[in-house]
Amino acid sequence: MKRSGAAKFPNSVQLFKFCHKVLSTRTGTKVHDQEVGSILEFNPSDCSHWKRGEKNVRSVFSLAKLAETLQVDIGLIHDVASGACGLDEAFYEWQETATIRTIQERVAGSPNAEVKVARDRVEAFVAQLHEQADFTTPPLYIPEVMRFFAFVGTQPADMMDKLCRILRVRPGQYTIQYKKGDLRPQTRMCMTRELSKIVFQGERDRFPELGAVNASLSDYEELVFTASLLAPKALLLSEMAKLDSRKNIINELAALFWVPKSLVGFQLQDIVRSGQRPAVNSDAVVRDVNVETVSA
Repeated sequence: MKRSGAAKFPNSVQLFKFCHKVLSTRTGTKVHDQEVGSILEFNPSDCSHWKRGEKNVRSVFSLAKLAETLQVDIGLIHDVASGACGLDEAFYEWQETATIRTIQERVAGSPNAEVKVARDRVEAFVAQLHEQADFTTPPLYIPEVMRFFAFVGTQPADMMDKLCRILRVRPGQYTIQYKKGDLRPQTRMCMTRELSKIVFQGERDRFPELGAVNASLSDYEELVFTASLLAPKALLLSEMAKLDSRKNIINELAALFWVPKSLVGFQLQDIVRSGQRPAVNSDAVVRDVNVETVSA
């Protein structure tokens, strides 16, 4: 007999759906439920219970196994299992983590001088926005910045397949629709990423300070804009110096700036890789930052 009512363990339902969606995306094929269950060596009955939320998958070993097999950050798996992150938000962050990695690999093959010019130009552009918005304490509220882009509006909408999207209302006018409901860190990042596409791809001519397009670094520019706008390096390191080093620094900073952990990781990695450290009173903290720690 089919049972009705709410699932006993709703977070486990979300975890199953997330794992199924990631596995389907990675393989590019239709994935059967049991293929997800087999990761944890579940029999068909256990797999069915997990899918319906009748079995709570929360053990450290199970979550670690899922993360390892699906090649997903263990922190993201824990967030889904605990209910700290919803299905759509988790999937978006997983996709963006892969996108960030791809962009970094591509940029690694570009001349350092070109990368530095592009990064400095974008960060200077963002710094002007922060100054106009009088942004000194995290988090940055998106409406504070959006008012400087009069040709872009925002609108909540019922969306099933993504967190946000761009609508071109008419030539030179856009609306960023975002998923209705509580504004999560991933939705904030998605909205900012969409804004970066409008600014750097569609309306770059409005901003001569951005210079000419460098096709090989366009994705990197958009990513730097997004990260710098929501979590500027100097402020990131300043807040980092105040944190208890015994805590998970990435998690603490992500919560403070109201952004996904992947975005914080990118900024700290960029500081290390570029060799340029903003002038803040956090030299001791910066020395302790390394790529391995940031990637964890």
